[in-house]
Amino acid sequence: MIAEYPWHEDVLSELAARAAQGSLPAAIGLSCPQGWGGRALLARAVLQLLGSSAEKDPEEVAHPDLRWVAPDGASIKIDQVRALNAFAIQTPQIAGRKVAGILDAHLLTNNAANTLLKTLEEPPANTHILLFTPYWSRLLPTIRSRCQRYQVLGSQAQAQQWLSDQGLDVSQADFALAGYAPIACQEQGASLPLPELLQQLAKAQHFGPLVEQVLSSDISLLLAAWYRYLIHEQAQQPSRVLLAFADELSNARRMIEMASGANTRLILERLFHLWQQVQKRSGQRNPAAESTA
Repeated sequence: MIAEYPWHEDVLSELAARAAQGSLPAAIGLSCPQGWGGRALLARAVLQLLGSSAEKDPEEVAHPDLRWVAPDGASIKIDQVRALNAFAIQTPQIAGRKVAGILDAHLLTNNAANTLLKTLEEPPANTHILLFTPYWSRLLPTIRSRCQRYQVLGSQAQAQQWLSDQGLDVSQADFALAGYAPIACQEQGASLPLPELLQQLAKAQHFGPLVEQVLSSDISLLLAAWYRYLIHEQAQQPSRVLLAFADELSNARRMIEMASGANTRLILERLFHLWQQVQKRSGQRNPAAESTA
């Protein structure tokens, strides 16, 4: 069953009301910050508009009026969008409308985005395309202009209450390290914890095993936590070296989002090497690692 999150309810209710009124937009943009359950938001919205149960994931639902598009590797490719466009011009078979969901729409290649734009500019009747991304500004301006955007606006208080309801005792420091994102905070234990990573990096002679551990975790969440740690340290003790590494870390994260698996390994190895150099040059102690001692 698709997870339900209280901060999604306002958006889902508004979409349901628009559908009932017959005023649902043809192109719908959904966004929420990373770590707030964007995939679940898109999945529930798509199934809700089809009148289908949320017992199964959209990828597992065999419905002739549903099309689910997710990144194929590091991007959404033009052939996937061509198939979506062909689906869009068909006549609904079961539901009163056809619904397509595009997950992580910021990963559309330029060719794919331009191909999708043709359908968004002249949408077929009874067809609704939902694009989800946590990075709204990365979509082509022409695509953004065709979409009516619905944005999740969850509060920290709501997120903390949800974490408490899940039986999680999360400190304010851990919540901040997770970017005040409740699902990221919940999943943090399933990934390689940042303090452990930094502690191991401080004494590592070979990065291979650490790279493998990071690849098996949620890389994006881990690097985001590392970036926030650096900004925190920068605020406590300004350092040009740390600030420069923060830029490197931010660039590495963007590259990894678009990289193949082999390139991801190279990017991580370079990042780990740079971090060791930062530690040697600055002579800085490692508070995150020390906190585990």
